Amino acid sequence: MLPKLKISDYLLKRLEQVKQQCSGCLFGVFYGEGTLLLMGFNVESTIGHLNYEQIQYKFPAELDLCGLAKFGDCSDVEAHLSEVFKDVDITDNPILLHCELGTLVGLRAYFLMHGKLEQVPYEVMLPAQLYRDFCFTRLKCNWTIYCEATNQSVQHEMHALRKILSGGSLAFNIQPTKVFLTNTSIHGKSYADGKQNVTNESFIMDILNAVQEVLLANQEDKENVKSKKSCIQDIKLSTIYGALDSDYDIIDIAVLRCKTRDVSDTENSSRILPSMSMCLRPNEHKFSIPIEVESMAILNKSTKVSRLYDILIESICRALRLSEQSISERLENTEFQKLKAPKMYNFFPQEFGHFISCSYLEGLGDCSPSMQDKRKRLHRHFGLPITRPYFRRSNACLFRNELPSQSPLINTHVNVKSSGVTEGKQYLVKGNYYYYHYLQQQIQDKGWGCAYRSLQTICSWFLLQGFTDRKVPTHIEIQEYLVKIGDKPQSFKASSQWIGSTEVSMCLQGFLGVDSKILHVSSGAELPTLGPDLVMHFQTQGTPIMIGGGVLAHTIIGVDYCLQSGEMKYLILDPHYTGEEDLHTIQSKGWCGWKGPDFWDKKSYYNLCLPQRPVIF
Repeated sequence: MLPKLKISDYLLKRLEQVKQQCSGCLFGVFYGEGTLLLMGFNVESTIGHLNYEQIQYKFPAELDLCGLAKFGDCSDVEAHLSEVFKDVDITDNPILLHCELGTLVGLRAYFLMHGKLEQVPYEVMLPAQLYRDFCFTRLKCNWTIYCEATNQSVQHEMHALRKILSGGSLAFNIQPTKVFLTNTSIHGKSYADGKQNVTNESFIMDILNAVQEVLLANQEDKENVKSKKSCIQDIKLSTIYGALDSDYDIIDIAVLRCKTRDVSDTENSSRILPSMSMCLRPNEHKFSIPIEVESMAILNKSTKVSRLYDILIESICRALRLSEQSISERLENTEFQKLKAPKMYNFFPQEFGHFISCSYLEGLGDCSPSMQDKRKRLHRHFGLPITRPYFRRSNACLFRNELPSQSPLINTHVNVKSSGVTEGKQYLVKGNYYYYHYLQQQIQDKGWGCAYRSLQTICSWFLLQGFTDRKVPTHIEIQEYLVKIGDKPQSFKASSQWIGSTEVSMCLQGFLGVDSKILHVSSGAELPTLGPDLVMHFQTQGTPIMIGGGVLAHTIIGVDYCLQSGEMKYLILDPHYTGEEDLHTIQSKGWCGWKGPDFWDKKSYYNLCLPQRPVIF
């Protein structure tokens, strides 16, 4: 019986962007009663060595090679099929997608059945269904290997480590519950007095419910827990453990190492030693390499918990293979014989709808030639443009449970009340930003620091989108730079003097190398005439806009514009807010919200600073 086929809407949109004849490998996840969901692909190339055999370890565990996509002419499909299908392990029926160039019209899907291709229908899985039916696990751990500075030695030690980890030496704890997994058993409840018992016969959804139960029980009002039971489904794990820009629920996993042995394991008991010694041959030099692992796996929520242990082990082994690849690539260059430590990074490109993992060597900056070459190959093999960054370290996912407690709020416009523009279309900031406002970081800037705060918000956007790794500048750093370039006198340092859009543009160029476009209107009443310019900006650049008028500055992070009537409202981030980091207050009181034309002073001129994205990858 052939599998039932579903294709992620994210994947279809990526396939539609391919406009040159080529082939690519498909990656998908099997779940339920024989359903295959296609989620990812890479573009195969004869240039370089980065191909599907290496790419597949960058996908989360359970997202596996399952077939081939052909774009354009399909006359040479037989040769590609035989090459790729031999490495498909998760099914006896590999899949072929035949796509026309630049369109989804005529897309055909085939399963290989008894040596013949059989065309099958497919369903499209929209993002909302993806987020509802699937979740991800995430775990972090570290090990140390000891090896010589040779590929052979690195491969030997990494293989030995994977073998040890696959042999039952680890246990896992579902955070923050009392549920534990070993290679032989699963036991525990959500918490000491919890009702959510998890067994081998449980499903991943039961684990999610157990986590929700603990989080509900941990709420401050312990006396009213019983009355809050009906609200357990209101606790969304995506907003607690999830990554920014992703609505997937995340299961946080703690890794435990077994310190004792099974008393029934008499076969290996005689070989267990109380200590370890390392003997080196003459002239042999071994290096200690710390291995930082941060691995992920994708799970359908109907998956049996009995499978989870093996899936988590596979996710760790994939991360270790990526670490091995990054070390080996460095050693292949004879100029570099000094071993560097690998570190894992997880990315969530918005176009993908799934996570991607990369291993980078510590000490190699993002601007180093080898790192630029590595990222360029990644862009090419995933069919991504090289006009913006996707895989720089600063692009790595920010997970909500790891955000610093003192950091500003992120993306305060999400779920803000509608603008009310009739037949309008919204054009919003693209990506993440921090909301900077008065009195943060213990700076007493009320009355003069609004443009500084707008500049900080803009800088945070470039940081969070991976265009820079420079930290957001402080007030004093901004002032010192303006003095340094001769724009301000020495007395400007440590003063309470305000700045405007021109100074903001100078600082963006000086700190980040970012050019800006400056627009002017002689009064607030003329701002609607800039409607097409603002629409174009958010469509092509997507950066926050600083607007200054008189002695006030604001940040525009979107517009709602009706082309027919010319009506426009502005999504404003107001830096004059002086309260706590309370999202409800910020939105309900209008510190982040839609403003009409009356918001602007008709007697004041306005300058707008529109930052332009640099072309980097």
